[in-house]
Amino acid sequence: MSKVNISMTNDPSAEPRPGCFMEPLGPMPRAGTPEQQIALQNGAWTMLELYETPAGRQGTRLSNAWLGQKAWRVQIVGHYHMWEEKWVAPLVAATRRRGHDFLLGTTVQPGFLRVSAVWRVSADPDPTSRFFEAHYAGFHMLFPEDLSFAIHANEGDYAVYAGPEDFIRAALPPEAIGAAATADVVEGIEEEHGEGAIDGILAHYAPFMLDR
Repeated sequence: MSKVNISMTNDPSAEPRPGCFMEPLGPMPRAGTPEQQIALQNGAWTMLELYETPAGRQGTRLSNAWLGQKAWRVQIVGHYHMWEEKWVAPLVAATRRRGHDFLLGTTVQPGFLRVSAVWRVSADPDPTSRFFEAHYAGFHMLFPEDLSFAIHANEGDYAVYAGPEDFIRAALPPEAIGAAATADVVEGIEEEHGEGAIDGILAHYAPFMLDR
């Protein structure tokens, strides 16, 4: 993976910096020119809002205004599943059934990565897995150009599948859906970060959770 180390300026020809934290991205193509990537990332950010993480830093999450306007539902899953075949295969199949041959992937992190590279992620298990693994340690998102669903992932702890209910149910294994599945994710996060570590996120997404 080539990591471009540039300072973002007002130069529209400057390539947005990669937001990869790990190495397995491989030779994934960028989603167009620098200008096109910036426009695509700005589109992704229309789905998001900033919040303060339990560690006191700024992060991103899907905004309730967007979720409500689109009548989307959400399901929280453990991020470590995002490069397992059992999990990626149904996501890819559901993506292709909706007519998408590729998705867009980018870092959605405040600060110096606010303008980040946007990758063209083929709707196949291997590149989809590599995208999530390469961005494991930061806030990142995978979505189609028409913004009809999104998977937003938070610093290696969890990922949020968001979109129409039929898409979420098709894109996840059945055992990953519902209150019991969410409780398993919460238990794992609290074991690592302490009791209540995800309470704010659960409260934020509660109106949109599946089978809650």
